[in-house]
Amino acid sequence: MSVPTTTPDDDPSTDPQPELERDDLFHLLQSGRRRAVLSYLLAQGEESYVMRDIAEAIAAWENETTVEALSSTQRQRVYIALYQSHLPKLDEYGVIEYEQSRGTVVPTELASLFAPYIEDEFEDEAAVTGADRTETEEDSGLVRSIRSILR
Repeated sequence: MSVPTTTPDDDPSTDPQPELERDDLFHLLQSGRRRAVLSYLLAQGEESYVMRDIAEAIAAWENETTVEALSSTQRQRVYIALYQSHLPKLDEYGVIEYEQSRGTVVPTELASLFAPYIEDEFEDEAAVTGADRTETEEDSGLVRSIRSILR
């Protein structure tokens, strides 16, 4: 079963809409780092990203610190995994356009298919711990890391 990005149009002259098989969608969501990449891309809403910025935000989130406080080992561990595995996999499925040699990432229309799953994952984190989401708690984790990059 395919998941279309938009409602199909009855006009046969239009270009086919990009699709992603349901199994592929869940396969891509299987990795926490790929979910973090997608969360970062969806939260920022930019057209193009520098891979280093994505890696730093995810490393800060994983280590519960700020980008400025990251060690080079913490940065490198995430950077290498994204560079060699996770970003090429998202590119292979057409979710992003990843230029490895330039270190650029451009989300495609397919990236928006992941929004409901990504949002639910981070909202459910508070439910699992029994915590109520307050403004202070929303500033933790990945959101805090993303905000530190933008400052």
